[in-house]
Amino acid sequence: MNRYIIALGFIILCNLSGLSQKISVSIFNDTKLSTVLITPTKGKYKLILGDTQELLRENQILYLSRSGDSVMVRDANRNLGTWKRVSIVGETNEDIIRVKPIMPASPARLYDDNLSFYVEFDRIMAINLIDEEKYIAAVVEAEGGPNREDEFYKAQALIVRTYTFTHLQRHSAEGFNLCDGTHCQAYKGRSEKDDDIYTATSDTKDLIIVDSLNRPITAAFHANCGGQTASSGDVWVESLPYLTSVPDRFCSSSRSAYWERRVPLKEWKEFLAKEGVDTLKIVKNSEMDFEPRTRPKTYTVYGIDIPTTKIRKQFKLRSAWFSISVFKTEVRFSGKGYGHGVGLCQDGAMSMATRGWTYDKIIEYYYKGVKIVNANTVNATDVKLDTLNVQEHPESEQMQLPPDFHKQHRQN
Repeated sequence: MNRYIIALGFIILCNLSGLSQKISVSIFNDTKLSTVLITPTKGKYKLILGDTQELLRENQILYLSRSGDSVMVRDANRNLGTWKRVSIVGETNEDIIRVKPIMPASPARLYDDNLSFYVEFDRIMAINLIDEEKYIAAVVEAEGGPNREDEFYKAQALIVRTYTFTHLQRHSAEGFNLCDGTHCQAYKGRSEKDDDIYTATSDTKDLIIVDSLNRPITAAFHANCGGQTASSGDVWVESLPYLTSVPDRFCSSSRSAYWERRVPLKEWKEFLAKEGVDTLKIVKNSEMDFEPRTRPKTYTVYGIDIPTTKIRKQFKLRSAWFSISVFKTEVRFSGKGYGHGVGLCQDGAMSMATRGWTYDKIIEYYYKGVKIVNANTVNATDVKLDTLNVQEHPESEQMQLPPDFHKQHRQN
């Protein structure tokens, strides 16, 4: 109960004063942790167990494992007992700690600042209490990758900070602010690949994006729009005035801009039949061809309208912008873009930054009629979750990047 009171108090403080100094993030949130190895790698850490404290040595290894509803702690030589909560607290501004899940096994990650562990939902919960700007830098790296232009990083930092500001209560019922999965924002530990990310985050400190009514926006983004972004109302339920379709000549040179997928004709006809199409009336396969000139909303065949977003989901297509060519035994989808297409196009924004566009102009191009303001000027009552409609926003697509997305941009 105390954990919830502390967390809720912290979240209320965050919303009353903009972004606070620390936020709590559930790490390895999608993993049912039962054993984890902890190693301080830099700085000065103390281990807090109940009323006792002790300093941890650099590279000292701690083993934490679940024991019923508690956490058992031991090091190489001692059993330190079983505790309801285990806290590892950094005492400098440069504290770094390594976390390596053992059961189930998962790659190790480095984290800034503080950690706490407790048992809930039949697993060890691992919470990273981290400085807000360090968190934003880490998410910018996870979302955008290393070796980008500074102005792109600044634009991405504003997007990440705006999301953070509006979602601090997302996991309040569970006792923390955010998780590290696509349910919130991709967070894979500290940013360590590009110092420019920290600079960009610092240069835009406390800045967020708001609409004409001074409300934080839903700062949607995607990998590549294929030459034209999508309006939010064409992809999700709600139409937002700042998420309208805009032409994008900046992303077309990326390899993410075009794709192709083939599926068996039988599967395609079975899908059409489930959507109410009388496939027995189809005389020629070419009657099912589809060649839209602009980003389409629906595919129509024999009077039946099927949302392109539904076709995308059914056949796991990279985007909902595609043409269809039907052959004797297969259907060929030839598409543009990667992701839902709403909001900022990352490929486009990167190209704009290389051409001298500043971050504010990039933001204003993709989000119409918005302003960039200090978060501390936005009242907590202006944070309206109805602008988010999270159940209608497939936020996992925010990071649905092509497998070689980061590699190709390092090469370009």
